Amino acid sequence: MINKLLIAILLSSFVVTVSAAPIISAADASLVGADVIDFETETMGTYNSLSVGDVTFTALDNHLRIDNTYQGYNQQGIYLDNGTYSNNGFWTLKIDFANGTDAFGFTWGMAETSSPWDLIAYDAGGNVIENFLLPSTGPSNAGEFFGIDAGQTIAYATVGNTVAGYDWIAIDNVTYQNGPAVPE
Repeated sequence: MINKLLIAILLSSFVVTVSAAPIISAADASLVGADVIDFETETMGTYNSLSVGDVTFTALDNHLRIDNTYQGYNQQGIYLDNGTYSNNGFWTLKIDFANGTDAFGFTWGMAETSSPWDLIAYDAGGNVIENFLLPSTGPSNAGEFFGIDAGQTIAYATVGNTVAGYDWIAIDNVTYQNGPAVPE
């Protein structure tokens, strides 16, 4: 009995607690040496899904756009957005990491309304790792950058508008650590 108790105590001392944390800067230590997708070499247009390297962006409803209409609002050059107010795009964007990632983030812009947007990271089993509420940026051009440092493998993430009311948003400079392969 004492041996079993000692073994249980010894094994429990090896338990590692993993906790996720929001990222609020492209200079976050978890992103050092990370890959960056800046969309500059992508063909502008409207897509249901777009793969850039080992990351796939999918509009779960309507479409996504590769665009350069606005220069400002945290966007420079070519970026990914959800369409104009006259051509509404996605309410939810899925970002699949083919090789998984432990940490990722992006420049967030044009979120001008009070419509809340959630950034949610999932593991390969579809379990939520972390949920982070993205703020409205208004017409800011201050380089707001947001993401998640999961401390474990993220298979995919979603960016979704949580209430009725269209909001034209854009992301750019998607920065991620290329991790081990995510099991199917």
